[in-house]
Amino acid sequence: MSIDFKPKDMQSLALTRRGFLGLSVGGVVAGATLALLPRSAGGRMMRAADDTWFVWTKVSPRCWVAQGEGGNVLVIAGDEQAIVIDAKNTGFGTTLRREAEAVCGKPVKTLINTHHHGDHTGGNYAFTGDCTVMAHRNALPRIAGQSERMMTGAKSAAAQVGKSEKPSKGAVLKDLSALDAAGVTKDSWNPNKGLGDKESITIGGIDLEIVHVGNGHTDNDLIIVVPGENVMHAGDLIFNRVWPVIDLPGGSDTAGWVTSCEKILELCGEKKMVVVPGHGDVTDREAAQRQRQMMIALRAKAAAAVNSGQSREDFLKRPFEEYADYARADVLKPRTLGGVYDEAAKAAGK
Repeated sequence: MSIDFKPKDMQSLALTRRGFLGLSVGGVVAGATLALLPRSAGGRMMRAADDTWFVWTKVSPRCWVAQGEGGNVLVIAGDEQAIVIDAKNTGFGTTLRREAEAVCGKPVKTLINTHHHGDHTGGNYAFTGDCTVMAHRNALPRIAGQSERMMTGAKSAAAQVGKSEKPSKGAVLKDLSALDAAGVTKDSWNPNKGLGDKESITIGGIDLEIVHVGNGHTDNDLIIVVPGENVMHAGDLIFNRVWPVIDLPGGSDTAGWVTSCEKILELCGEKKMVVVPGHGDVTDREAAQRQRQMMIALRAKAAAAVNSGQSREDFLKRPFEEYADYARADVLKPRTLGGVYDEAAKAAGK
């Protein structure tokens, strides 16, 4: 596929201006003297512009990644329109769409959710009215089932933004205030198109390869490859040096997660593909290998713990020093270890 791209017309908003922020898995924390800034795929330090809420990093001629306020978002500039993959936490959809269109210089016409979790679908309401919104068919009832919670999320988002010192605060509060008059209903988060397990589609001149391997992080994970840009969004099948969430009610299966990571490695091949994880910094295929190895190791250790009679409480207290540098241990580590222990206990009939 040929690419007609003019860098001078589409500059990344990751910047040279003042302003700073630190990243967490679930959001953005402002106010530190030195920000914890992500690196672009090329290793250059990036930060948010004064007029953007998210951290925007250009990862290929047509692709940008937005970090902060939920899962990582990939924006792809097509010939006449843009594609957005994932939609952040509830309350930030309008801001995401506004900034995405400013960054890539194209109107957004398509949104794809990598899975149903609210930090990836919470902003759907800003797209469903006039865009094609897609997710795996298994995600559709799950997204519909969380709509009531989504409708209340904007209030907490407004409180969070109100405490910020970021220069873009006013624009985001304006976005949030407009929600009350926007006719948002419980159906405003629902995708209007379900996807199968393997799709090859072209949108705005951009070819996409979309794959669902099976139950992994959830029962509806999508891997989305942009071959012409050598970029992949792996969703939450990859938590890059972040403790992964094992959501058994949502369809998590750690054996299937291993298989999904192997599929990611296959799709990457030996090329230096840019891999956008659900959480953590933009990376490459090695993150999939690390995620695979972590799942294999945790499965084995949980099974051994269950078989030896170690309690769930004691298993959760184990230090797992090999993952000492993984982010969000305070919040996510108990969910990771508890999930893998519960899965092992069920497999053992205990």
